[in-house]
Amino acid sequence: MSDSRSSRRTSDRPGGGVRPPGESTGVLVVNAGSSSLKLRLLDPSGGLLWADDRAADDRLDGVFAQVAEFGGVRAVGHRFVHGGPDLLRPTLVDAGVEARLRARTSLAPLHMPAALAGVAAVRAAAPELELAQVACFDTAFHASLPAAASTYAIPARWRERYGIRRYGFHGLSHAYASRRAAELLGPPDPR
Repeated sequence: MSDSRSSRRTSDRPGGGVRPPGESTGVLVVNAGSSSLKLRLLDPSGGLLWADDRAADDRLDGVFAQVAEFGGVRAVGHRFVHGGPDLLRPTLVDAGVEARLRARTSLAPLHMPAALAGVAAVRAAAPELELAQVACFDTAFHASLPAAASTYAIPARWRERYGIRRYGFHGLSHAYASRRAAELLGPPDPR
């Protein structure tokens, strides 16, 4: 493991966040980037229980043992930079979805292979858990862009033949910022 790894406990729950055995409620979030691997364990309300930052090439050895004290993992969410034209919402990763994502690695060659490796690493680290793994796509937030915003000024035959369109990126961050701003600002003044 790399020296860049930093793990921190963040639970302020009585008993240090320990849950009764068999009551797995946490969601492990895996953000496998081109140069880093960020792991977060969230409780059902989205609160941060545990975090670990590693080098991109680190394995997930010991992660499931570390998060067990917080009640374990119920499911795993993976950030994927690109869902292409048809993966527009969080999607359960099965063999078919994994193959579709693998076919799209050219859309984000530094990020897609890392995210796919994250799916495989979870499977390898805890095969006995048979966890639901869900892919969440940065491009999904922008999927409903109107044609005027998503269409490049190039010949239509190129757009049709090669599937060229503006996708928009960092959508997971935009979605969070939008929700958080609405929470902080409250409902609009009806006047």
